[in-house]
Amino acid sequence: MNDEKEKKLLSLLEVRRPEAFWNRQRGGILAAAAAPRHRAAWMLVPAAAAAALLLMFLGRPKAPAPLPGPQTVSVSFLENLDMLDDMDVLEAVPESEL
Repeated sequence: MNDEKEKKLLSLLEVRRPEAFWNRQRGGILAAAAAPRHRAAWMLVPAAAAAALLLMFLGRPKAPAPLPGPQTVSVSFLENLDMLDDMDVLEAVPESEL
């Protein structure tokens, strides 16, 4: 008996829409489906621009990495050796002779 009362109460709470409402809804949906899709084409413009930028960055030729100058390294290394030689000479001279 309680089940019957619950069903009756729930049926009273249901939202009832007239047939005209459903006809308007159906008509609006069909009209939107039949309309030309100019807006959808405009939505592709940002995606196409992003793809073009991506292709531009990925397709550009890569510049070769600059090679380190071997002369610069060797000159600085030689200068360091000269300083070490001078240190050895200075250490070999007794303080009294300086």
